[in-house]
Amino acid sequence: MHVAAEEIRAEAAVLIDDHARGAWQPNDADRRAAVALFRWLETGLPLTGEQVRAAVAHPEPAGRATAGLLALLRATAGLLDDADVADGPAGRDAVDHVCLLLDALALSRPDGR
Repeated sequence: MHVAAEEIRAEAAVLIDDHARGAWQPNDADRRAAVALFRWLETGLPLTGEQVRAAVAHPEPAGRATAGLLALLRATAGLLDDADVADGPAGRDAVDHVCLLLDALALSRPDGR
């Protein structure tokens, strides 16, 4: 299922905002996926759909928030697979927002700080 870049960006923005306000506390599975992708981003190599799918391949049973994050990451993987869309302005903006979310989750502590 293809999700528009604008929808991915919007969902990432909602999760960033919810996390910043403390309305959503990521669980350990969220943080593990984010850390795996954050480490990939630190290499300076571009994020690919394959890396995203590998990071979410074996998620733990989780609640609603994780389901939302997993759906967002799966949609992002699909976006990254379509180079023409991913390289366009809306695609780059969507991926940038997802990367900002990953940074926030990877750097957050389990106590929500």
